[in-house]
Amino acid sequence: MIPISDINPAKNNPVISRIFIFGSILIYILIQPKNPNELFNFFYEFAAIPCEVLYNTPLSADQYYNNDCAIGSSNIVFENKNILLSLLLSNLFHANFVHILGNLWSFWIFGNNIEDVLGKLRFILFLSFTGIASMFSHIFLNFNDINPIVGASGIVSALMGAYLYLFPNAQLLVLVPFGFLFPTTIRAKFFMIFWFISQIFIALQNNNISWEAHIGGFLVGYLLLKIFNYKRNTF
Repeated sequence: MIPISDINPAKNNPVISRIFIFGSILIYILIQPKNPNELFNFFYEFAAIPCEVLYNTPLSADQYYNNDCAIGSSNIVFENKNILLSLLLSNLFHANFVHILGNLWSFWIFGNNIEDVLGKLRFILFLSFTGIASMFSHIFLNFNDINPIVGASGIVSALMGAYLYLFPNAQLLVLVPFGFLFPTTIRAKFFMIFWFISQIFIALQNNNISWEAHIGGFLVGYLLLKIFNYKRNTF
């Protein structure tokens, strides 16, 4: 199912959501290189890599060319790389147009309502914490991996988890692929079930989609609001 919108208008102006969305777009258009080889190097220089986080050291040429995180070497490729900062920046990078479109569209659908409930400051903290937490969900299960992690999908998944907790019965307008795409409405809790099933299929396939960050972000987003006992809207 492809979410189009929710029938749950926000009461306040979602300033932080807009800043995140437009900031990500500007980074994609103005900062990320368009040449594939340059973009490849850009991600390795600035995005989070599980092996680097594990050892708190930038990747070496020997680790890269041997595809082995455990190799000890002094020939560091990007010596000045900030590992902690890369965990935050990775959430703002995207591999291609479809990647950023899907993430930011979903961010807007779910994010404006979460910002409405949390308020501006707590929403910023929510985005920062869940962004890093979703990265660590991926890193925990792929700690020897030398491939960069990019995309806001971990944060989007956290927003979905928070949305499920706050608005389980809110109506979502979705497109259902059934030979052709047709629109219908579905309650948020049922949409999330289908989404979880899709993550299982992703996990069974050999692809570059981080189901670990998706599920980790979703659970963190849901549990954060549950732990702090936010009022649920079960309309």
